[in-house]
Amino acid sequence: MNLLILTPQDDLADGVCTITDDRADHIRKILKLVAGDSIRVGLLSGPAGTALIEEVFDRRVVLRCGEMTEIAPPIVEIDIVCAVPRPQTLKKVLITAAGMGVRRLHLLRTRRVDKSYLQSKVLNPERYRPLLIEGLAQGKLTRLPEVTLHPRFRPFIEDELPGLVAETEGTHLLLPDQSGEARLDGVLDKSVRRLIIAIGPEGGWVPFEIKKLERAGFTTFSLGPWTLRVETALAAVLSQAELVVGER
Repeated sequence: MNLLILTPQDDLADGVCTITDDRADHIRKILKLVAGDSIRVGLLSGPAGTALIEEVFDRRVVLRCGEMTEIAPPIVEIDIVCAVPRPQTLKKVLITAAGMGVRRLHLLRTRRVDKSYLQSKVLNPERYRPLLIEGLAQGKLTRLPEVTLHPRFRPFIEDELPGLVAETEGTHLLLPDQSGEARLDGVLDKSVRRLIIAIGPEGGWVPFEIKKLERAGFTTFSLGPWTLRVETALAAVLSQAELVVGER
C-alpha cells in the first residue's frame, strides 16, 4: 500500500479519522508504523497528502491529516475497452486499470467470451470497488475509474462508441493485436488528448470483430511478438502509451 485511500465513510471531522478495518491491520502488521510516524493518504476522487499517526491500538488507528494537494492530471486520458475476462483475470484487470490511471473501463462481451463470465460476482460494484481502491493504493492515485458492462459487441461499437469518441476532440482509437505491424510510436500522434484502447480476449478477436473495430476508427499496432495475457497486455499498452505521449 503506497497510498492509504480514505473514503467518504471515514469520518474526517477536523482532519482526524479513525480506521478500524484491514487498512489498520496493514499499518500495524505490514508497514509496522507506530504513533508519531507519518503516512501518505489520499481522499477518494480527491487530493492527497500526509497524515500523522496519533494512536495505534489492536484494530484501530487514529490519523490526523495535514494539508492536501490535488494530484496532477494524467498526460492523456485513457479509456479501456476490454473483452470480459475470466473472473480471476478480471480482478487483476480492475486493479491494474485503477493503479495506472484509466478513466473508464468498458467491459465488452465478444465472440470468444464465455457467457458465464457475465454472471461473475466480480462484476457487482460491491465486489469490484475494493479492487479498484486496492489499485489506487498501489498506484498512488485517487480517481476511481468508471466501470461499465456491455453485453453485446455490435450495439456498443455502432451505437455507443461514436458518442464516447465525440466527447473529446482529438480522441485516438488504438487496437493492439498481433496482426499489427507498426509500433505504437509509429501510429500515435503525440499531441493526442485522449485514447480509447481495445484489449481483446485471451483467445483473440474474431475477424469480424477486428473489421468492425477498424471501421469504427481503431488503428492496429503491435505490442511485440508475444501472446500476452489480458492483464499483461493492459499493463504493456498503458506503459507504452505513457512513454510515447510523455515524450512531447
